[in-house]
Amino acid sequence: MSTAKTTRIYSLNGFGETPFLFALYFVSGFNALLYQVAWQRMLGLFSGSDVRSVTIIVASYLLGLGLGNLLGGSLSDRLTNQKCVMVYGFCNLGIAAFALASRFLFYDLLFLRLQYLAQSLPVTLGIVFLSLLVPTVLMGISLPMLSKAVNRSTEGAASLIGWLYGFNTLGSGLGTLVSGWYIVGTLGYDKTVYLGASFSFTVGVSALILAARFSQSKFLQHQLEVATAPLENKTQSLQSWYLLVFISGFTAISWEIIWFRVLDIALQSNAYTYGHLLAFVLISSAIGSMIGAKAVAYIRQPKKVFLIIQGIISLYSAIAIWGIGLYWQAHPSLRSDAGFINLNNLGGEVLFKYLVIPGVITIVPSLLMGFYFPLVQQAVQQNYGEIGKRVGFIYLASILGNTLGSLLTGLVLIDILGTAGSIRLLVIIGVCFLLLIRPNLLKNLSIAALIMLAVVTTAIFPSNNRLWAALHAVDPQAYFQVVEDSTSVAAIAETNGTGKLLASGQVQANFPYLHIHGLLGSIPALLHPNPKKIMIIGLGSGGTPHTVGVNPLTKKIKIIELLGAELPVLKQYAKRPAGKALNYLFQDPRYEIIVGDGRRELTMSQEKFDIIEADAIQPWRSRAGMLYSQEFFQEVQAHLQPVGFFVQWDVGAGAQQTMQSVFPYVVKVGMAKNLWILIGSNEPIAFDKELLLQRLEQPQVVSFLKQAQIDPVKVRQDVRQAYVRQFAPQATKPQPYNTDLFPRGEYYLNR
Repeated sequence: MSTAKTTRIYSLNGFGETPFLFALYFVSGFNALLYQVAWQRMLGLFSGSDVRSVTIIVASYLLGLGLGNLLGGSLSDRLTNQKCVMVYGFCNLGIAAFALASRFLFYDLLFLRLQYLAQSLPVTLGIVFLSLLVPTVLMGISLPMLSKAVNRSTEGAASLIGWLYGFNTLGSGLGTLVSGWYIVGTLGYDKTVYLGASFSFTVGVSALILAARFSQSKFLQHQLEVATAPLENKTQSLQSWYLLVFISGFTAISWEIIWFRVLDIALQSNAYTYGHLLAFVLISSAIGSMIGAKAVAYIRQPKKVFLIIQGIISLYSAIAIWGIGLYWQAHPSLRSDAGFINLNNLGGEVLFKYLVIPGVITIVPSLLMGFYFPLVQQAVQQNYGEIGKRVGFIYLASILGNTLGSLLTGLVLIDILGTAGSIRLLVIIGVCFLLLIRPNLLKNLSIAALIMLAVVTTAIFPSNNRLWAALHAVDPQAYFQVVEDSTSVAAIAETNGTGKLLASGQVQANFPYLHIHGLLGSIPALLHPNPKKIMIIGLGSGGTPHTVGVNPLTKKIKIIELLGAELPVLKQYAKRPAGKALNYLFQDPRYEIIVGDGRRELTMSQEKFDIIEADAIQPWRSRAGMLYSQEFFQEVQAHLQPVGFFVQWDVGAGAQQTMQSVFPYVVKVGMAKNLWILIGSNEPIAFDKELLLQRLEQPQVVSFLKQAQIDPVKVRQDVRQAYVRQFAPQATKPQPYNTDLFPRGEYYLNR
């Protein structure tokens, strides 16, 4: 048979099935993000709910994908097209099997039994990485395998690979969008994973059936010989591409971390925000890859275009972020809804915040990031015998850059440089990319203009304090102080002698302390007969944990705060007149303040307390469900003394019902018109108003409240007018409303 005829038969064999393979890979992408959203939450219970924990989980996910690409790239070129599709099918069956076991591994084993292992960041990173290794490696194997399966020659390979990557990424974007807004809030995390397992099983079986339609022949030897002739002289060029892609992967994930931090503050995020924002990035990247797949045939200098794209991404991102900051500062009313979405009031402002603002920041650079994926493939795909290897190794370089970027930027650079300093650094890296073009600036005026604009942007970009003042919509003339670390952004703004604490973008409290925080702290402490040891989860403005020390019998108060930036910003504000009460808090030797995950600290503690209080965030906030779940209340119950109290404010979303499912005795107290306090205990709770009023007359108590700038007369008035409802033990416990794996309060829109 002639070579031409053989080539024709080989090219057509399996070609008609390629679109079906693309469709399966789209579903794989959908599943990958569905799993990531659910597994990130499950593992977050083990590793902690702060930003550092999320960074560790994302880095582990990426590193596993990178190893999968390394393995897939090393093996794919040794296999026939048919076997590559079969490997892809078996990988999906493996992912399905792991997904079915993941609830036991992540929740029942790591969280419920082995949480004591999460003692340090390196150890936690290692455990999380190992726990995710199997599914992420299987996911990573897929791209090089399918890249080899759908290509018959190097001609047009970059375009096909770009389309393949684009379909998968589009599925990922839709997966995070649908799972974030609908699936998780409807099914819960464990059932979401089981749904994904059914999809993975279907994809695996379908791929194995489809594999029979693909060629069993290996690549044509003459194509290898023709392609490898000049390849020896291109080794250095290939290595330079690995380095460039590694650095671009570092900057890409670094920009994403910064985008999400900025948008988290600007939107005052809730449980739906993360998936919503990630969908912008992934869908834009997918479209960019598809556009690139069409355009690569017309690009003669892929390296030059790649370098220009890197410069544009950094310059655009810096300008867009500062532009959004200036816009927020000029329109402060857009930030007044505390992140709560009311489906009955979806006006133009809500749509503007959730569609326009994220779009302005993420769409253009994400399109460009997707565009250069097939562009790089066009530059490196010179040998049919190494298509899978080069796809896998290039993607590995990118993922290694992603992993380093997520860890270094998320845990170190933001700590040291802040967001503004990190942006400057990334713009400088963008300038370095442009300088690698080695342009004659007099002849390449457009590149020279980009370089000059980037240099000017770096020089005039605002300070961290100025940037965050704008993004918090604070008047530039007002007092504003911000502290930023890898866990959070905390700030205090002051107007007319009244300060307000802004934590993760939301207004948490005022200075002097709000009266309701004085009630949340002082009433349970005075109600308990002997509150020697108290734990408070949540420092906030200091109002609740400070006033919980009102009882002279109290000897020790442990405060756990998740956001590390809050404590230093409060210490700075203690020097201002409005924050002077904070001085008494920080000077009182009874208080111990720990930065960490309150729930994990409680679980790891061997102590028992007379009062445990969660001065928690609103239940619709992301990860708030960890402090409103039945399992959390059970953990609290195990750490209470025999007549101990658990206290939490009642903001709806099933907090009362969930508490009643755990504690036999629950009291609901209404005070100050809009404050509802829930108190749970294993013993009957006597809300004795006369006893409370007597204790509020004690000189030590009066003096303490005045130091905290809480009016004792008003507190006594609130006690007299308090509405009290006792819930007796029930024969049939109410069904828990919130659980660790189904935080219905967070996903309130799905109710």
